[in-house]
Amino acid sequence: MNVSLEGLVKDFKLGDESAFPKIYEATYRQIFFVILPITRDQMLAEDIVQDTYIKFLEKIDDYQAKNLLAYLITIAKNLAINEYNRRKKVTKIDDFSDFSYYDYIEFKTEAKEAIEKALAVLDNDEKNIFLLHVLENLTHREIAEIIDKPVGTVSWLYQRAIKKMKSRLKGDNYEY
Repeated sequence: MNVSLEGLVKDFKLGDESAFPKIYEATYRQIFFVILPITRDQMLAEDIVQDTYIKFLEKIDDYQAKNLLAYLITIAKNLAINEYNRRKKVTKIDDFSDFSYYDYIEFKTEAKEAIEKALAVLDNDEKNIFLLHVLENLTHREIAEIIDKPVGTVSWLYQRAIKKMKSRLKGDNYEY
């Protein structure tokens, strides 16, 4: 994905305005999920996502082709932390172990009961990784960047979460 993102940035710099919506579409969810645990406010997180892209567009000539997603995540984190400091909230910024994406992701109503039962056996890290991977279709690498953990740890926690949920649902004859 980074190669195509870098190509899109190059195209955008050369005047292809249709490249920006593609960049936005490819990176929006990752940026949003980086900001959300810092702000703990969905509307504010969405505003900061927009500010992230505005800042990127203002500095696009300074951007050197390396890793666009990492560049955008850095901008987003800095903006979110600045907003956090401005509001002077009283939570620790670098520890999101008690934050859950559960309230920010929509489920199909017919599957909600089974999902809630399965998720109940997971700790917050496992739950967040599972939700971001399965319901938001993010890769383990993207999740690792969002939650600031190594890819191997994310993969291991995901596998552990799957085993726990299968074990929990096995006695209830749910299909998985």
